[in-house]
Amino acid sequence: MTLDRIIINSSVLRVWKYFYGAVTNYGAGSFVLKKISTRPTYTSGETITGSILVRWACALAALLLSPLAALGKALRQSASGSLFNSIKTPAAQSKSVIIRAAAGIRVETALWLVISYPVLDFLFDKIPALGFVSGSWDELLLVFIIAAWPVQMAVRGHLSYRYTGLELPLLIYLGFTLFLFFMRSPNISLAIEGLRVYLEYMIWFLVGSNLILNRKQFNALVKGLIAVAVLVSAYGIFQYITGVSTPESWVDKAEGSVSRVYSIVVSPNVLGSLLLLFIPVTAAQMLNSTGRLGRFIYLAALAAQLACLVLSSSRGAWLAFGASAAIFCLMYKPRLMVLLAAAATAAINLVPSIAARLGYLFSPAYLASSSRGGRLALWTMAYNKFLYSPVLGSGFGTYGGAVAARRVPGSTYVDNFYLKTLVESGLIGLLALLWVLFEVFRHGYAAYKKIGCPSLKLMATALITGLLGVALHNSVENIFEVPMMATYFWFLAGVLLSLPHIEETPDK
Repeated sequence: MTLDRIIINSSVLRVWKYFYGAVTNYGAGSFVLKKISTRPTYTSGETITGSILVRWACALAALLLSPLAALGKALRQSASGSLFNSIKTPAAQSKSVIIRAAAGIRVETALWLVISYPVLDFLFDKIPALGFVSGSWDELLLVFIIAAWPVQMAVRGHLSYRYTGLELPLLIYLGFTLFLFFMRSPNISLAIEGLRVYLEYMIWFLVGSNLILNRKQFNALVKGLIAVAVLVSAYGIFQYITGVSTPESWVDKAEGSVSRVYSIVVSPNVLGSLLLLFIPVTAAQMLNSTGRLGRFIYLAALAAQLACLVLSSSRGAWLAFGASAAIFCLMYKPRLMVLLAAAATAAINLVPSIAARLGYLFSPAYLASSSRGGRLALWTMAYNKFLYSPVLGSGFGTYGGAVAARRVPGSTYVDNFYLKTLVESGLIGLLALLWVLFEVFRHGYAAYKKIGCPSLKLMATALITGLLGVALHNSVENIFEVPMMATYFWFLAGVLLSLPHIEETPDK
């Protein structure tokens, strides 16, 4: 009897199907569930296009972009009679793969640099000749894309923007953060640097939602993302085999000797969070593959990523992965929850490092150690700091993160991005952040429901659960402060919301 048949016939699955069916049938008529799982009416296309403010904004944008549109029209009209256009190239050159590839470079080509973020960041940091851009290459790339994108559209003769519905929540969030910035900024330069963490990387959402043009491009980028994931995972496994040293600050002294790999990123916890994004995408690609060879290749890639996640020994990433994997199963095939539970039980019983790390997490020794100088102590200090200014906070960049650790004497990481936000921007800032993240998943789920193609729907499931894993991991780490992770999160959120728009385009 096959494993699939055993699962289907198991009594556990029957009980689970009965429970799941009862919950879904009850929830189908729930007013609250309906409101949560659908796009709000205030972000619908009809509401936006009917707004006087939006019409004024569009008219202003058309006025500002009219010189660019005129320039693009002039370039198109002059191109046909251009001297360069009439030059005859040798056959060997016109058929050259390299020349044809170079001629096909577009703004969308720069998305390959975004997909390759961890590899490029590692190379810029390690190669001395490239060190001059190691800390700013991603920002330069963002500026280039945002500047070249409208120019390319003007040359093509079609200035347009793909509206997803999330833009209004992002603008409202921008308003809240600017209000807090002007109300509570004792040190302007410090506040500006702290504010960048919350606003700058959201621009990548616009890139992801507008520059994914068709399914062929999307499929290629997905394969590129998986290739990067395999490379990162392989290097992490290599570190484990060669016995990479683990800094004492990464392990509790009471826990004893623990080996933690970090691959080509800054820490094991960031590596774990990165894999939270990669693993669901790889799993979806494996399930979408039709040929045996393809499935085997993606299964091997998935196994490498799971192994690297285990070797990172990031408990926060493990727990976030368990939650996101459960959501993945519920959205794809609920009966896989039984298999997921069996796999989790086997991993705890068969992999000593998992059992040891999780066992210590729930032990009195961890509670005592954490209360003395670990996360619980840091969270208690942050809570006490929050009480001094509970509504507006202490100001961006003043506490609990990378900016404060670098510029504020005596400050340290709080290891909880949401608690850091609470201290720096008060209840207003935290509620605004949680609301905009809720809107990301609300609009993402609405996009998922619009998709009819099973393979594309499964990939939307992977993106939703990957983003969810990162959002959950931020409750025990400052993941959104890592430029690579913030860039990936908002870029892939944009890609997720672009999927219904590319469903009818060719996939090959």
